[in-house]
Amino acid sequence: MSIKEAARSFAPHGAGFSAAQARDGGVGDSQDAAQIAALRSRLERLEHTELASQPPRAWREPPPPPDYRDSQFEDAAAPALLRARRNNPGISPWLFVMATALNTLVAAVLAVIITLGVVEGQSRENPMGTAAYAKVNTGYATEAPRVAATQSLTLRPIGSPNQPLRLEARKPARLPLQMQPESAALEPYIVVLGGAPAGTTLLGASRMGSDTWFLPAGSANRLEITLPEWSSAPFELAIELRRTNGLVAGETKAWIAVPPPGAAEANGAGADPAAAKELLAQGSRLVERGEIVAARSVYQRAADMGSGEAALALGSTYDPNRLWSLGVLGMVGSKDRARHWYARANDLGHPEANGRLQLLGN
Repeated sequence: MSIKEAARSFAPHGAGFSAAQARDGGVGDSQDAAQIAALRSRLERLEHTELASQPPRAWREPPPPPDYRDSQFEDAAAPALLRARRNNPGISPWLFVMATALNTLVAAVLAVIITLGVVEGQSRENPMGTAAYAKVNTGYATEAPRVAATQSLTLRPIGSPNQPLRLEARKPARLPLQMQPESAALEPYIVVLGGAPAGTTLLGASRMGSDTWFLPAGSANRLEITLPEWSSAPFELAIELRRTNGLVAGETKAWIAVPPPGAAEANGAGADPAAAKELLAQGSRLVERGEIVAARSVYQRAADMGSGEAALALGSTYDPNRLWSLGVLGMVGSKDRARHWYARANDLGHPEANGRLQLLGN
């Protein structure tokens, strides 16, 4: 029971009773009215105390306002829309895998086509590649020639240490390759020259590397060799013939002598001081540009015309003590060649030649 209800029960018959009694003239003194007012004031204070003693209610957020955007479609379209959202599969994983595999296959086919085109272009330029691919692509029809190609091949040596093949520097001469059996010369080969000086060339063969050439079929008897420089000692060359599949078919040795030009030839007819002077200036310009090999050739032509200064300059290009002064790196000198041309300059009357010979030593 609340405080208000208790107060009403303790009140003497309530307010209605007092009004009726006043109308009837029973109770009307001011003392009773004052007590009733005091009692009401106490009851109000008790009511306020009861309200203050009750715990506060927990705060609850108001519910969100309703969304009426799709309300007109909820009855008919909402179920279909929900099913479409739930059942939408997107891109199938198998479809993605198949597309990737197809892309890889197309790229591989294009790579094979490009590679075959490059190989075909190279085979047209390189006859060795053409012969090799012809052997691979002809299948069983080439089995009999392959058996014949694997037969033993004998190469006779060229010259000997005591009687070498004599050549002149920078002039082509025939290199006699004698094969046994003779039918072996009708096949293509790869020629490897071991021990040949830098700048050696083979006419009738296609260069493949610094010491490797491709020899077409039937051209072994027309092979010519050119050595770039002379030497006081014979060159000993190791000649090796390889088949187009890389197997060694035969090998031999060749001894080739390229003697220096003789004094009689140098003092012979054809001396032209004006031409020799012009050649000397041309050789000096080549040395300034660092073209030592080309300058040697020009200096030698001038020295053959009787120029002592050209012979001295040519000896300087071989002198290990002076080669560095020409501003050339990586070249190796030769005392034998330097001594030969210093002696030639001394014979031609150059005043510095004798001193160069003494500084060069043994």
